[in-house]
Amino acid sequence: MPATLDVGALRATAGPEGVRATARVGSAEAWFESPDLALEAAPEVFGSAFLLPAAAVGRALAFSDPVSAIWSAGSEALLQIAERWWGYSAEPPFGVRKPERLTPCPNRADRTALCFSGGVDSFYSLLRRPGRVDLIVAGHGLDIPLADRARMSQFEASVRSVASTLGIQCAIVRTNLREHPDFMNVSWERTHGGALAAIGHALGAAADRLVISSTAPRADQYPWGSHWETDPLWGSARLTIEHFGDSIRRGEKLAAIGNEPLVRKHLRVCWENREGALNCSRCEKCIRTEVVLAMYGMLERFEVFESPATLPERIAGIRRIPIRASMVPYRRALRSGLDPAVARAVRGLLMRSHRAFVADTGRGLARWATARA
Repeated sequence: MPATLDVGALRATAGPEGVRATARVGSAEAWFESPDLALEAAPEVFGSAFLLPAAAVGRALAFSDPVSAIWSAGSEALLQIAERWWGYSAEPPFGVRKPERLTPCPNRADRTALCFSGGVDSFYSLLRRPGRVDLIVAGHGLDIPLADRARMSQFEASVRSVASTLGIQCAIVRTNLREHPDFMNVSWERTHGGALAAIGHALGAAADRLVISSTAPRADQYPWGSHWETDPLWGSARLTIEHFGDSIRRGEKLAAIGNEPLVRKHLRVCWENREGALNCSRCEKCIRTEVVLAMYGMLERFEVFESPATLPERIAGIRRIPIRASMVPYRRALRSGLDPAVARAVRGLLMRSHRAFVADTGRGLARWATARA
């Protein structure tokens, strides 16, 4: 494997799907395109997307074009954090050091863009963040695969309806990042913050600020691709990146926005892409959201999930909770009061999950003992 991952041949061209910003990254092209905006093929777009995937395999980025001095400094700080969290290489990522001149950028107009997935975190940012949001940006090719046109069509209609109702601009940005050979083999849980920052840089003159919504409150945070410590470091002389919402837990966000008609009609939490529905109402993330809404007495008002009457049997269909931290909302819901049938189903799910975590620990100890023998 070469020591560097080369980023070059940057260009922006108009095509049938809109303006496409493209670069040659390693042996394959990476691209972003939008029918709504004239995207820019800035080096920071592709640098943000590929910095951590390159570092994960011990490679440095080598650019053919000048990069922002601010982005360069932030990237070096990001690599130090990635080394602390995951053991990635913290070698300087720049084969060519030609920082841009810090001259005023034309056509800048104090515009804020928000990465919008339709989920709890991004809806909370949209409706409760102080200050104006001028543009919501939704990705295709991130959690919804490029090939899934049917599901994306539903999601796009939902996003455009939200934007129209609020009287703000909307942009859909498609990308092949998750199909690129130098990106796809690294955990999305670690790389998604850089991917969102890349979209922000591709917006060019359409936004001076990009808001990325928090996944967890700062008190509970853990190494993650989007994090209060890392998101602002992806910025440049042209773009400020803001991490928002880390003062509050997701369940509290739901309580704060659950009475908003837009949220009841358009909330999208599912990422498993089952059955062509925006929310399958059967995966663990859908179920967890429904249990929290049931705790607040709001579930009946949400038209984006199946009938609350079937919630106990759908909880019973979940084999286990995949992440230990995700057990916390279920426990809070039990303490706060649930319908007896839902409470019994939640207790059963917690018991199954606890047994699975104990078994996982036992298997891990057995492997450790075998390796030391």
